[in-house]
Amino acid sequence: MTNLPLAVLNLGKLAGKVTPQENIVYYRRGMDELSLNITNACPNACAFCIRDFDEGWGVSNLYLSRDPSISEITSAFDREREKVREAGIKLKRVKICGYGEPILRFNDLPAIARHIRESDSELAIQVTTTGWPFFRFVSQDVTRIAELKSAGVTDVYLSMSASQRETYRKLVRPGFKEYDPRAFDDSIRFGVAARDAGLAVTLGFINLPGVEEEDVQRFAGELGMPYKLREFER
Repeated sequence: MTNLPLAVLNLGKLAGKVTPQENIVYYRRGMDELSLNITNACPNACAFCIRDFDEGWGVSNLYLSRDPSISEITSAFDREREKVREAGIKLKRVKICGYGEPILRFNDLPAIARHIRESDSELAIQVTTTGWPFFRFVSQDVTRIAELKSAGVTDVYLSMSASQRETYRKLVRPGFKEYDPRAFDDSIRFGVAARDAGLAVTLGFINLPGVEEEDVQRFAGELGMPYKLREFER
């Protein structure tokens, strides 16, 4: 679980204003793609953070009163997977994300991923992260990122949001109340290490002022990684 002081964590502006519903599983793209809400904690204060004006992307109340345990997460997954199966739908992808930064629970991710993998050898298992918090809150040892691959994770969606350091600082605001000047470089470092560990890494960007697709293409090309530039959801 996340055991970090609240001073370094952002729970969104709706925290304390929304009654937690303890929803661990949610769907945004149809029932063949299931997402796991494993924490609300985040060390970023993104200028576009959905949690400042919506309790869960309009699909579910994703506010939690606490981080769910590993067993609570895996049990919720099992129940929903059975519902999907009974609906006659083939589950294709599981996203470990949350209404926060899942890499803060890095030590729990392998156990969660292994449980999901044991249920289906063909599932795509994705971790959605900004990457840099691994180096500030978990470890400086990049080889540990390979633990995700060994546990069954197949993909990392790396939320870069910006291809330039200053734009990153303004949009992502890494560090919440204590700006971390290493975050941009560490996010890239995380992505490179994940790719080198055999994970499929996609760079994520949002179409916002200051984010130009030409720059995104150049940036992604230099790293040799695919990217997605999506519209801002509000």
